[in-house]
Amino acid sequence: MSPQFLSRAGLVGVATGILGALSALVMLLWPPRVADELVSYPFTRAGFYIAQGWFFVHHFGLVLALVALAMSGALGKGRFARGGGWTAVIGMVALTLSELLAMRYADWQNDTANAGLMGTAYGISVTLIGLGMLAAGIGVLRAGAWHGWRRWMPVAIGIATFTVVTPGMFGGFVIARLAIGAWLLLFAALGWSLYVKSRRFIPSSLPRFTTPLGRPTT
Repeated sequence: MSPQFLSRAGLVGVATGILGALSALVMLLWPPRVADELVSYPFTRAGFYIAQGWFFVHHFGLVLALVALAMSGALGKGRFARGGGWTAVIGMVALTLSELLAMRYADWQNDTANAGLMGTAYGISVTLIGLGMLAAGIGVLRAGAWHGWRRWMPVAIGIATFTVVTPGMFGGFVIARLAIGAWLLLFAALGWSLYVKSRRFIPSSLPRFTTPLGRPTT
C-alpha cells in the first residue's frame, strides 16, 4: 500500500466524515414537508430521493477510508484484526447499498419499514461495521503502529456504533441525526489518522541541492 494512496484516502475520509456530519445538521434544520412518521421525513418524496442519492455517493468516501485502514498495516498481522478490517468494509458497502434500497420506502410508515427489509438491511450493515471496527481497533492497539489519540480511533468507532448509533436510532429523529453526525465525525478523525501516519513515509518534495563539500541539503 503506497503512502500516497493512504494520504489521499485519509483526506477523503476527513472530508467525507465532515460532510456527513453537516448533512445530518441540514436534516435537523430542514423545514418539515411531510408527517414525521414517514420514512422520507423531513423531505418530500423527490427531496428524499435526492438525499438518499447523496448518501449513496457520500458513503463511497467512507468505504475508501476503511479499505485504506484494512490495507495500511496498522492492524498488524493477525487474521482476527485484518478480518475485522475487511468486515467493516463489507458492512460499509452494504450500508451504501441500503441507502438506495431505502428509496422504495419513502412513503412508508417508519415502524413498518424498519420492521421489514429496510430495517434489516440497515441493521446488518451497521452491525458488521461495528463488529469489524472493534476487531480492527483491537489489532491497531496491539500492533502499536499508531500512537496517541489516533490509535484509539478504530476501536472508538466500533464502540460508538453500539453505544451511540444503535440506541440513537430508537431515540427519535433528532437524537438519531445527532448520533449519526457524531459517529461520522469519528470517521473524519480516522481519516486524519491515516493521513498523518502516511505523511511520515512520503519523501519530501522539496528540491535538494549539493554544497561545495558534496553534501546534499534542502
